[in-house]
Amino acid sequence: MRTRRLALVAVLPFLISAGAPVPGICEAKIARVWHGRVKTERADEYSKYIADAITKFRTLPGNRGYQLMREPAGAETHFSVISYWDSRDSIHGYAGADIQKVRPLPKDPEFLIDSEPFVRNYDLLVVNADCPNR
Repeated sequence: MRTRRLALVAVLPFLISAGAPVPGICEAKIARVWHGRVKTERADEYSKYIADAITKFRTLPGNRGYQLMREPAGAETHFSVISYWDSRDSIHGYAGADIQKVRPLPKDPEFLIDSEPFVRNYDLLVVNADCPNR
C-alpha cells in the first residue's frame, strides 16, 4: 500500500498539469489591437455580431486568446479587440502579407463609422495576469 501511495504522489504533479488549461495570454508574444466606432443605437447589434465572429480566433494556429472591449461615448460607441499571438508569423497566417492592414468582417461596412485601415501589432514586454511562473 505504501508503494502505491508513493507512486501516486510521484505522478500527481504530472496528472494535474496534464489537465491544466493552456496559459493563453501568458504565453503570447504579440498583441494585435483593432479599434472601430459604431452609432450607439446599433452598438448592441454590433456587439453580438463581432463577439460571434471573433470566436474563430481560437481556432487559428498561434492564437492565444482575445479580448473584446466596448466604450459608450455619446452618439458613438467604441469597440476594441486585442488578440494575442505566438509570433508575427502566426499573424501573417491569419492576416496575410501586411499584418498592419485591417482584416474586416463581412458586415463591418454596415456598422462602422469611418473604418480604420490599420491595426497595431505590439510586442508584449510585460504580462501581469496571474500567469503561472515560467
